[in-house]
Amino acid sequence: PLIFRSPGQIRPGLASEGMVEFVDVYPTLCELCELPVPSDLEGLSMMPLFSRPEREWKSAVFSQFLREGIWVAPDGIEYMGYAIRTDRYRYVEWHRWEGDGKMEAALSGVELYDHRSDPQENENLASRPESKEVVATLSERLAAGWIAALPPGITA
Repeated sequence: PLIFRSPGQIRPGLASEGMVEFVDVYPTLCELCELPVPSDLEGLSMMPLFSRPEREWKSAVFSQFLREGIWVAPDGIEYMGYAIRTDRYRYVEWHRWEGDGKMEAALSGVELYDHRSDPQENENLASRPESKEVVATLSERLAAGWIAALPPGITA
């Protein structure tokens, strides 16, 4: 959970199911403090959720992380993971990391977890035939990036 409290908050104590990310904290604090939000940020102020927590919000959130010797090839080589999290799934694509910002284009491995049936992410569903369509859809959404996941009427 992420908790915000601000002086003069119109509707304190409300909860929202809206998906937010750490990159959303800075623009939210800027807006709360009535400071200009830098135009080059990838985050989105959460202020609209403070007044209408039930409103439609981001359809997905994204993360990126570097790991050494992950399950796809525990060989001491580093891999970069790119993930998308929706209200139901977390999908990760792993690429071999060559350092200096270079990444091997070939996909080294994928992970897919269904948070409805497996909230602890114990079973990777990516290789199952019945997951093929979900994997393809989430891979496309991951490639489309964070702007494609913004709520209706909001532009970056």
